[in-house]
Amino acid sequence: MRSRGYGAVLLAAVLALCTVLTPTAAATTVTATTARTGLGASGLGRGALADADTYLRRQTAEMKAPGMAYAIVDRRRIAHIGTMGHDGDGEPVTARTPFLWGSVAKPVTATAVMTLVEDGRIDLDRPVRAYLPDFTLADRDTSARITVRHLLLQTSGLPEVTDSTDRFGHRPDPYRSAVAELADVTPLDEPGVRHVYSSANYLLLGAVVEATTGRSFVSYLRESVLDPLDMTGAITTPAQAARLPDGHSYVYGRPVATAPRFDQTGPSYGYLGGTVEDLAHFAMAHLNNGTYRDVRLLKPASVREMHTGTARIRATHHYGLGWRDDDRNADLGTATLWHGGAAPGYQATIVLLPGTDRALVVMQNVYGYFQASQLVATALGAARILAGGEPETEAADPMYLTLLVSLTAVAALVTAATGWGAFRLLRPARRPVSRRRTWSTTAAWTLLGLALAYGAWFAAPDALGGSQRLIRLYAPDLGWLLAAITAGGLALAAVRLGCGLRAGPAYGPRPPRSGP
Repeated sequence: MRSRGYGAVLLAAVLALCTVLTPTAAATTVTATTARTGLGASGLGRGALADADTYLRRQTAEMKAPGMAYAIVDRRRIAHIGTMGHDGDGEPVTARTPFLWGSVAKPVTATAVMTLVEDGRIDLDRPVRAYLPDFTLADRDTSARITVRHLLLQTSGLPEVTDSTDRFGHRPDPYRSAVAELADVTPLDEPGVRHVYSSANYLLLGAVVEATTGRSFVSYLRESVLDPLDMTGAITTPAQAARLPDGHSYVYGRPVATAPRFDQTGPSYGYLGGTVEDLAHFAMAHLNNGTYRDVRLLKPASVREMHTGTARIRATHHYGLGWRDDDRNADLGTATLWHGGAAPGYQATIVLLPGTDRALVVMQNVYGYFQASQLVATALGAARILAGGEPETEAADPMYLTLLVSLTAVAALVTAATGWGAFRLLRPARRPVSRRRTWSTTAAWTLLGLALAYGAWFAAPDALGGSQRLIRLYAPDLGWLLAAITAGGLALAAVRLGCGLRAGPAYGPRPPRSGP
């Protein structure tokens, strides 16, 4: 009877989960508004524009993104802006709706660094310690050989995940504190050996800019990049971020509102934000070899160096100075320079197609770790349409559904087992139980509960390449399930240990109950 009861709980959980994850007609409804500017002047074919717009709307519906804004630009102007859906406050998305851009901050930071390179104040091949004398990793000798170029190329040897990023508390000197926290990080490789994507590289670049200029990173970023490019809606401070509408995270495959977060060191690596027009201006400058309208931001040689991928990711995909460089559209006669990014609740992608004199920026107010490839593919697919091709299909990550079903089932079984143990604790069995069996049963259940708690809190996050904190940020449903299994495992161990102790010190047969 008990085993059938556990099976019923598991079956109900799985059926409910599958029901939640099944798309419905209502989930694909998109409210859309579109703004168009300068279509004739841009020379953008209306057929390609209509196809890209249709594709983006279809992808928005498929990914259940509550809202999106995108812009298509050429070297001199914004050719087209499209908006659809609503923001986290329920208001229609417009060209002035702010989003967080995530790691699209990296090419912006790299641009600021290159302005200092052109001024002779930073040398790309000097060690980081020349600018940050206190910088060190757990391996002091290795960290002494890390250069500014290594940080830009993401070849410093820093691991992908560190505890120095995604910190949301107030710190009086955030960059100094974050750099100090890296002292316990063990590098994965010697500098320059291989590309390992790590936001800590760009956190360090923010600190290098502060040390070089004697100003806050945000102050220099505004003077050198944001203001010259008329990025007037850029989000760079906690006060500005506080005015952001809620973003959305995927919970059991559905978007759920999540309050925006902000890291004080984030503008250099992943918490910069702004409107679609702001990012469109940045795309125009890079598409036009460093010039925005009549403002020269960088020399063409500096832009070419940034856009040239020299750090190998795979045969057809390299990383430059803050830009990804791949040949996905080489068959259409253009290079593809791009970068994607995400912050809790938001996702953004910027794509340059220099061979077509076009660039595209896409912002979505939803993000999930297991949906990241599909969200990025939305922008890359639209860019391929603009280049004259057909978009490639990005399949959903099968691990997401597997993990949700598995963890939901485990959480349900742990809950049922803990509930049954609590029931037996309050109403012990009448039949006699031998001491050996009581000890062995108590030990088995207690060890199982502790093993579940350890696996959910430590082993599973490590296998996913993150931490409990990051999983709760970027895959909150899995984070909640792992936390529930951890708590359930500890409760199961405690209840079953209590059952063993409740049996009495002798662990012998209980006396018969008195009464008629």
